[in-house]
Amino acid sequence: MTVRQWMANDPVVVEPTTEVHQARATMQRNGIRHLPVVQEGMLVGIVSDRDVRIDEGSLAECGSLDGVKAVSGHGRDVASVMAASVHHIGPDASVGDAARVMMSRHISAVPVVEDGRLVGIITTTDCLLAALTADPDLGSAATPSD
Repeated sequence: MTVRQWMANDPVVVEPTTEVHQARATMQRNGIRHLPVVQEGMLVGIVSDRDVRIDEGSLAECGSLDGVKAVSGHGRDVASVMAASVHHIGPDASVGDAARVMMSRHISAVPVVEDGRLVGIITTTDCLLAALTADPDLGSAATPSD
């Protein structure tokens, strides 16, 4: 099974200049936890709901001249909280390879890049669905022992 078969095509994206509160709203509106960050069609980073929460928590702890505006992400752009070192995978890689990347990097989504352009995103949920589809008995397997 290839990543292409299981990835989300045409993922929702943001630009580095998108404000953090807008990125958070985009995630909530679309029911997603990861947003690839693109500039002129090229992948330059990724931001997660966790990045946004950590940023907001840091601002709340440290305080800010802007008070509530800063805590809610107003005035801060995605470039300030995104992961700029992005691990990506090609669409013809196996789902197992994508899962191994996620496990080894402790991440839950991998952007899919082809010819230098973002073409999709694959998540741990996508990998689990692929595994369950390949082996329906996985869904009824016994729970691991202690």
